[in-house]
Amino acid sequence: MSPGAIAETMGAKNGNIDVLLAKQGKVDKLQLRRRVEFRQATQTDAKMDLLRKKYKPVNDTGAKTKANGVHKVIAGEEQSSESNGLLDRSGFRRPAHSLFPAERLTTGWKTVRPIGPGLNNLGNTCFLNSVLQCLTYTPPLAEYMLARVHSDSCCAGDNCMLCKFEAHVGRALSKRESASISPKSIVGRLKMVAKHMRIGRQEDAHEFLRLLVDAFQRSLLTGIDSKIDRRIQETTLTHHIFGGYLQSQVSCSRCGYDSNTFDPLLDVSLDISGSTIAKGLRSFTRPEVLNKSNRYKCEKCARLVDATKQMTIYQLPRILTLQLKRFSAFGGKINRFVEFPLALNVKSYISKNSPESGPFDYNLYAVLVHSGGSARSGHYYCFVKSPAGVWYELNDSMVHQVSERTVLKQSAYLLFYERCGAPNPRHSTDPVTASPNKPKKE
Repeated sequence: MSPGAIAETMGAKNGNIDVLLAKQGKVDKLQLRRRVEFRQATQTDAKMDLLRKKYKPVNDTGAKTKANGVHKVIAGEEQSSESNGLLDRSGFRRPAHSLFPAERLTTGWKTVRPIGPGLNNLGNTCFLNSVLQCLTYTPPLAEYMLARVHSDSCCAGDNCMLCKFEAHVGRALSKRESASISPKSIVGRLKMVAKHMRIGRQEDAHEFLRLLVDAFQRSLLTGIDSKIDRRIQETTLTHHIFGGYLQSQVSCSRCGYDSNTFDPLLDVSLDISGSTIAKGLRSFTRPEVLNKSNRYKCEKCARLVDATKQMTIYQLPRILTLQLKRFSAFGGKINRFVEFPLALNVKSYISKNSPESGPFDYNLYAVLVHSGGSARSGHYYCFVKSPAGVWYELNDSMVHQVSERTVLKQSAYLLFYERCGAPNPRHSTDPVTASPNKPKKE
């Protein structure tokens, strides 16, 4: 090889491959300008993580795997979410960032306040009134709303449902109203919560609760890249308060391999075939045997096997909302009384592989009740525990004090529990903020 050729080859090795190709006539300058340049990803790829967990390269001697099939290091490729500290031992993928700093939330009330006013019924709005009252007396949410942090930096404009709720909480709890108030700003925007709901028509309170929290979530994600990782979307204010994670684990009876799937938890719906909440939770987490025609194809055995499937709580929410399935698909109602406690311990319903270390105790602070024969008829009202620790019945505009015994006798539809001494989440809480497009207040 001539000295000139050697020099050109050495130049190629030093990164001047474009020069070498151009001199040899193998590529023109136009093609070089069109060359695709790759950059390191800034977001985790959920689909790729699942594939890395499920498959192992047949010709890769440099790959190291764990017993559960999650790849830790793959030669020649970028490290997986686990090697970046995002994937735990159970395969749960933690968010790379948090949109909301959880340390801003409090447990319990900061200040002892009197009970607020009742809410006027604006035409079959008892479902809405009862949900608003339960949320208004949710301590971490109410305290954050009273600080008016959200509205000061909101990007969603006048139609932000969380801003309207913040104003409602401020009016309801800032001072003792001598008369009931009307939640017109929220009722008037019912279509923004759900397009199928109509003013003047009775709706299901649980459905409205879920859709209202979803509306809060949309407001909080305004100004945030819509393509942001789903796990990061689940780190907003609403998810830090109401959110946790369920684990569905399928265990192979042949090799013992565990396949884990995780889903966000905003409430738990319980069958009421039993007479207590404890029985409902045991039924919810009871293992299911997969056999005969319902056998499971094990990823490790690569064959159909008998297996056990179990749903448990992997990550506990700060606020645990329990819905009792009182309404059937045909519109009928189950009126059976279900006993519920003032203090609830959930340790027995936690995943065995969960990183949760406690506390596992919750205190009841609100009960929503339905009276009538179906979800679309009848009447909704609620019982809440005031910041002073006193129970009240809130029935539209009517407010009066009741005893704990009265509360515990109710045929509950929704139960709201607050976790005792809720710890901050273990994942990163570095906030990712939206671009400020709201003018500062004068």
